[in-house]
Amino acid sequence: MKTTRILQLFLLVVASAFFSCSSSDDGNGGQASSITISVDNNAINLGQSLTFTVTDDNNSDVTSQSTIYFSGTVISGSTYTPTEAGTYVVNAKLGDITSNNISVTISSLLISANKSSAFPGELITLTATGNQGNNLTSESTFYVNGTEISGNSYTTENRGVDIITATYETLESNQKSILVGYPSKVLIEDFTGTWCGWCPRVSYGIELVEEATDEVVVAAIHRYNSSIDPFNYPASSLENFVDLGGYPTAMLNRTTEWSTPEPNYVNQVLGLTQDVAPAALALTSEMSGNSLNVNVAVDLLDNTLTEAKLIVYVLEDGLIYEQTNYTDYYGGADYITDFVHDNVLRQVPTGLFGEELASTDLDAETNLYNKSYSFELDSNIADSSNIHLAVFVTDADGKVLNAVGAEIGESIVIED
Repeated sequence: MKTTRILQLFLLVVASAFFSCSSSDDGNGGQASSITISVDNNAINLGQSLTFTVTDDNNSDVTSQSTIYFSGTVISGSTYTPTEAGTYVVNAKLGDITSNNISVTISSLLISANKSSAFPGELITLTATGNQGNNLTSESTFYVNGTEISGNSYTTENRGVDIITATYETLESNQKSILVGYPSKVLIEDFTGTWCGWCPRVSYGIELVEEATDEVVVAAIHRYNSSIDPFNYPASSLENFVDLGGYPTAMLNRTTEWSTPEPNYVNQVLGLTQDVAPAALALTSEMSGNSLNVNVAVDLLDNTLTEAKLIVYVLEDGLIYEQTNYTDYYGGADYITDFVHDNVLRQVPTGLFGEELASTDLDAETNLYNKSYSFELDSNIADSSNIHLAVFVTDADGKVLNAVGAEIGESIVIED
């Protein structure tokens, strides 16, 4: 009996010791009381990656169980590639425990240029700046299309897109693109009507522009209906695209409205003719009976321009019809009985929004997109000897990249 009592007491002491040790090993339910975050490099260049590690107060790696915050934003995993230069605070959380803060600095080298586009033979001046705003131009090395240049300026040569980069010590810059392009012709689409009393204002403005420059292509799009305007062309979809507010409205390169009164804003049009164009067009055409054959070649310099489309207008000159007039132009008569309507839109074989320049249209040898059209002239054309063409290319947003006008039989070539 005494032996049994001693054995029971022994087992009670052992059990008490066992549970006491277990409780001590668990600490606070198995959770750490503090965590520490560290990084493999506190200062990197933009484009490089950071790797973070989180440990607890028992020196156990708890990175995979922790949430890491980069400047207050949760990152995925423990490796992160910053997208902007600067100095940032990073910390981590494990349950309710927040780590220490650490600071990381992302350095960068940013290139700027005095021009974003130029013609061949123009001087481009480059600047390199650190992310703290410090000018590093004189200490940087610049490259044009991978070739080192002397100093920080160069003269453009071949048409295309020049890729500019720079280095400073261990820093590598962003890429800067310089378009080396073609002269621009401006497309003027005049939404007009013989019934529209204010429309002669735009007609007069166009005459002033044509006196000042040859670098415009004009299309007069008559609207309403054929019983009121015999030159009406169904273009409601285009009017919706330009968000037409009324007549007259003249659009420049489809995305810019010509300010009113148009004759007072000739310089708005002339200014656009100074732009550098990322595309150029070559054009030939010929009549065969009542059929018109049109061949177009397009040089699209910027390969980032996707969904570019080609549009062909058939225009007619010398159409005489009475024009209502509320303006003081053309003598101020209420009705101009023998008004000559030129550049009147008559036919659009490509559709008003054009046909996409597809990879199948690209000639591998010339690197030009080629399109050919053969079609019968519409019966509404009064005199086929008075027709000419307006051909233009638009980008994905519908903006005209460049345009060309030509008489039938005239050959337009792309400049070298």
